[in-house]
Parts: sequence; C-alpha cells; structure tokens
Amino acid sequence: MEPAGVRVEQVTKRFGSLLAVQDLSLEVAPGEFFSLLGPSGCGKTTLLRIIGGFEQPDGGRVFIGKEEVTALPPQKRPTAMVFQQYALFPHMTVGENVAYGLRIRGIPSGERQRHVCDVLAKMGLAGMEERPVTQLSGGQQQRVALARALAVSPRVILFDEPLSNLDVALREQTRRELKALQHELGMTAIYVTHDQQEALALSDRLGVMRAGQLVEVGNPQDLYYRPRTAYVAQFLGGSNVLTEQALIRRIVSERAIPAGKVAAVRPEHWRRVTEGTAHALKAKVLTVQFLGPFTEWWVDVEGKRLRVWMPVSEEPADEVYLQPTRVHWVEKEV
Repeated sequence: MEPAGVRVEQVTKRFGSLLAVQDLSLEVAPGEFFSLLGPSGCGKTTLLRIIGGFEQPDGGRVFIGKEEVTALPPQKRPTAMVFQQYALFPHMTVGENVAYGLRIRGIPSGERQRHVCDVLAKMGLAGMEERPVTQLSGGQQQRVALARALAVSPRVILFDEPLSNLDVALREQTRRELKALQHELGMTAIYVTHDQQEALALSDRLGVMRAGQLVEVGNPQDLYYRPRTAYVAQFLGGSNVLTEQALIRRIVSERAIPAGKVAAVRPEHWRRVTEGTAHALKAKVLTVQFLGPFTEWWVDVEGKRLRVWMPVSEEPADEVYLQPTRVHWVEKEV
C-alpha cells in the first residue's frame, strides 16, 4: 500500500484540568520519517494516540492522505502502532500475534499465513511462527511487534518509544535496522521518543514539543545547530544560553546584539585559550567527567554555570580561559 501523508489541524486534547495538546497543527509528508521529541508529559504520546485513533481530540481534525479520520476508530484507519511495551498476547505464538491485525480485518486464513511468513522473513524471524512469544528475548519481541504492525500494510506506522526497553547495544542495532527498513519500504513513520540521539539519527524531520505545543519543526541538523528558540537550544544537546548582556558583550564585543535575542553556545563550540586572548572568558572549573570521546567540564563564569566539552587530551586546571568558536542567536522566550 502506498504511504500517506498525515495532517493535524488545530488539535486540542484535555484530560480533566490538564491541557495535554493545545491547538496543535502538523503536516507529515508521504514516506517521511518524522519524530516527536520532548520531555515526559509534553503531549507527544497523546498526539500520536490521536493520530492512531486511540484518543479522540476535543477539537481539531486529523487527515490521513486526503481522508479525514478524526472520528474513525483505530481499526478503520490505514495505520498501525508499535507500542512501548510491545502489547503482545502472551498466550499466542509469534505467528498468531503477527496475524492478529489481519484476522481483525477479515483477511482469509491462507492469505493471512502468506502475509505472516513474508513479514517475519523481513524481520529476520523466519521459521519462528510456532514459538510462544514468552520464550523470546526483548529484542525478538520488539521485532514481532513491528512485524505485526507491518503485516497489515499500513499507510502510516506509529511508534511510541519502541526501543526504550532494549539495552544500549541492541537499541543502536535495532535503530539502524529500523531506519533501513523504513527506507526500503518507503513507509510514512511517526516516532515518539524522549531520546535526542535516537531522534537525530532516525528522522528526516523532527518536532520538539513543550507543554502540549510544537515549539519548532525542522531537519535534525537545523534544529541542532541553528535552533530558533532558547528552549530548543538547551533541550536539544544542552547549549549554554547566555542572557546577561555584559557577558554577551564580552564574547561578541563590536557585533550588534539582535533585538529580542540572546546568545547560545554549544558545549563543543568552546576552546581553551591563553589569558588575554580576545573574547576569552575566565572560568573556574567546577567538575570534570570523562565521557569517552570527550571530557565534560562544568565551569563557573561570573556566577554563570556553563557546560564545556573538551578533548580528552586537555588537562583541566582550577582556572582556565575559554573562547567561543561559534555563537548562535536565539529567541529568549518561547
């Protein structure tokens, strides 16, 4: 089945007094891998469930392709969802779990079996149809959940933090395989995660959410290196946002400060210099942590705590002089 675009128009969702999603609009192109990134409680899973039909919005509309699906239940939408906890049926075999959505849709037995065999082969699970899912590892269960979603040939596949239960090595391997599979099948994917690295690695575009709203939408490189807002600069990769005018003047001197903007400097955009170097800041080193490819220093500059990433070979001292190699201007308020 051809992938479909998704359009969300001014969707709002309340749970009692909690405004989970607020007047949110979003458009995802056919075949695009789009991630919703944000902290716990920002509304990203609620939005995903609204797109999938598992929650009804209090206002707004949802379209898949050209069809409005706002009032349709999940089984009537051309979507499939992979849940965080996999939601497999423990009393069923692998094949029965994968065939479940096909059976609900009324697909005849013989055709169901062919679909199950094909999709299990794609997921590297060929020949495991009769195995109980309770005998599988976490990684294998995750693959079965994905196979069940793919078996119904959805036009849009929805992921609710599907890799969060895997260990680091398996998560990275599965992430690579998932991206390759999405590219091979050309499917539209909407992926919810709070893992920044995951969102950056997988996404064609991503949206950063905060308090039920989309703060910014863009491709990973733009949001990482050229965020528009202070919130995204800090959330996505931990930029240092400098709001103190005197401190900003120290690092940009003759350059004009754009109206309504503050300076953001990423942790990797600092270098150690000697005393007296132009635009250098005197910093007291507070803590040093070895993180493998680099060392993270937390320093104090005139009462402001800054995060700085230094080469492992750089030996810290009690006091150092630091110079930004790149300054980006962001909106102070979101």
